[in-house]
Amino acid sequence: MKIVDCIWEQANLGCRVAEIAVDPIETIQHETLDELEEKYDYIVLKCPVSCFQHYEIAQKKQYTFIEAQISVQKKWKDWIFNPQDARTAKNFYAVEITSTTELEEILNKIDESMYTTDRICLDPAFGPAFSANRYRNWTRSAFEQGAILQKYFFRDKEIGYGVAKLENQILHGLIGGIYSKSGIGLGFIVPIGVRFIKNHSIEWFKTKISANNAPVLRLYNHFNFEITDVEYVFIKHIKH
Repeated sequence: MKIVDCIWEQANLGCRVAEIAVDPIETIQHETLDELEEKYDYIVLKCPVSCFQHYEIAQKKQYTFIEAQISVQKKWKDWIFNPQDARTAKNFYAVEITSTTELEEILNKIDESMYTTDRICLDPAFGPAFSANRYRNWTRSAFEQGAILQKYFFRDKEIGYGVAKLENQILHGLIGGIYSKSGIGLGFIVPIGVRFIKNHSIEWFKTKISANNAPVLRLYNHFNFEITDVEYVFIKHIKH
């Protein structure tokens, strides 16, 4: 089992957090979980699909299933827009952000109604305020570590933002959001991404999406993304 002490989550969630990732061939050790539950307030357990023995142990240890995370990818040479999508794409564009002043302007627009399918937002122990705060901190941290931050526009109206990391001709989508007052749907994200990929000679686009977010699932399905992996996420709140 891979165990990560998520020290950054103290500022996001106000508690001590550990994340566990389990391989298909591993056995979850009850003793290890007991030790972690003595040390941490909140534990995230990520298991691969088709591993019933993991889910059974998680259930016995009173872990709650909260989402499935789906990894998707698409190769640049496979990008083909139908005529309607091509016409829609012309209305959207992105501007890369490099200053902390513009970063703060974006962070101030992230509100509690933006990430309603996020597992932190859905969790009664946390809720929308914690979720919004977590996305603000995540965006700031990614920007400070050199990730690409963009503002999204529709016909010159700012409607959202996105964060991605470029690595070895692979663009990894990290965070994306539409401001709640924009009134714009999700379809713009992919056209903007295609334009960015074309301008930067990127071979692959990869990201992870939550099965809780049906509109995003439909979006990536519409553009024929390949599913490369699925993992189930269980959580447990421990009272000390």
